Amino acid sequence: IEFSFSFDGVTHGPGLLSHKHLPNGPPAVTYMGLTSISGKQMLENMRSNFKRGSYDLLRKNCNSFSDCALFYLLDVRLDPSYRGLEKIGHAADKNVRLVQTVSGGEYTPNREADGFEVEDVIRRVNKDKQKEFETR
Repeated sequence: IEFSFSFDGVTHGPGLLSHKHLPNGPPAVTYMGLTSISGKQMLENMRSNFKRGSYDLLRKNCNSFSDCALFYLLDVRLDPSYRGLEKIGHAADKNVRLVQTVSGGEYTPNREADGFEVEDVIRRVNKDKQKEFETR
């Protein structure tokens, strides 16, 4: 099962359907580890942070979701190299609206993503996991 985040919110399905339409052949799959946490548990925990209609290409995207889901499931973070280009794009767009200009208006920041910070989700997940551990 693949979990992904898009304009539809968090979805799941068989295989790697979310990247099927992309050029350059099939996506690479990287082993990250094993977990006893179910996909259903992860989905319940992440859904409130990744709602339908809150996707933003630069500020809240599939890499944001992957980073948070990996931390929830395995206590590991997504390699920062996967987020470098979007961070540069966000900084350039935030200051001089470069991405909006270059895209001819195709990109506009999604107000539903305003205030979203991956690190806030990571801190919440970490706090929740500590509480759960302490109650055992």
